Amino acid sequence: MREILENERGITLMEIIILVVVASIFILGVLPLITENMVGNNESKTRLQAYESAQQELETLRNTSFDSLASGTFSVPSSIPGGNGVITISNDINGDGQAETNIVKAKVDVNFTEKNQNETVTLTTLIAK
Repeated sequence: MREILENERGITLMEIIILVVVASIFILGVLPLITENMVGNNESKTRLQAYESAQQELETLRNTSFDSLASGTFSVPSSIPGGNGVITISNDINGDGQAETNIVKAKVDVNFTEKNQNETVTLTTLIAK
């Protein structure tokens, strides 16, 4: 038993080099996945903020008197890159060219920029008199 212990001299330089190479290959293989995941999370966060902004604006429209509803724009949080909001109020519910009198369609769009492309979140609801 004593001979076995005397022959153990620790880790050799070659073993350390192999360990460093294997660890580097592993890290370089996993790093792109981590980066892609972080970018995807950021994009999801932006889309969620745009959705929440549109939802909040729809709630504001629902709490507005029917006769005061009008198309226009609204501001979105500055955390939404290139963001702007557009409200479209239409009394042609069916798209048949005939106006309804006691109900309107409210459409809220939040436009923003993501990966140098224009994106839009759209929510639509009906509001009755």
